[in-house]
Amino acid sequence: MTAITLDRVLVPFPDLPGKVHGIVSLEPPRVQCDGCGLVATGANLNLLILTCGIKFNTRGGQGWEKRRLCSGCRGAS
Repeated sequence: MTAITLDRVLVPFPDLPGKVHGIVSLEPPRVQCDGCGLVATGANLNLLILTCGIKFNTRGGQGWEKRRLCSGCRGAS
């Protein structure tokens, strides 16, 4: 299995049309945090989504949020 790489970008990438929010590329597979711009890249999109730690914020003050956040941003909200 190829390791996941993490990079921060200053400008958010647009979501791919027809894909779940936060998926910004399929070749290579990339998922982005809405809070800090952290981008996780891996070899397999499904494994990347499950293991990269960038998830929908289910513990927000108003309940479920549509933003996809890394663990650091989820803790700050």
